[in-house]
Amino acid sequence: MAIKSQQIIGIAGAFALVGGVLWGSAALFSPPDEVASVEIRQVAERSWAVEITDLGPIEPKPEKRTASR
Repeated sequence: MAIKSQQIIGIAGAFALVGGVLWGSAALFSPPDEVASVEIRQVAERSWAVEITDLGPIEPKPEKRTASR
């Protein structure tokens, strides 16, 4: 029995579909370790204070910081 190119493409597509579903379900069913939060509150002098909790990488050493940080 010879395998046609249409069968190869169909099998590859099926594997890709199953892999995509498994990857998507793994992303949906595993909750993150921590949840980021943003708190916005108004202070008395009619200005806003924003507190941001960053879950990014560890802060660099002071000598590695740039002017933007």
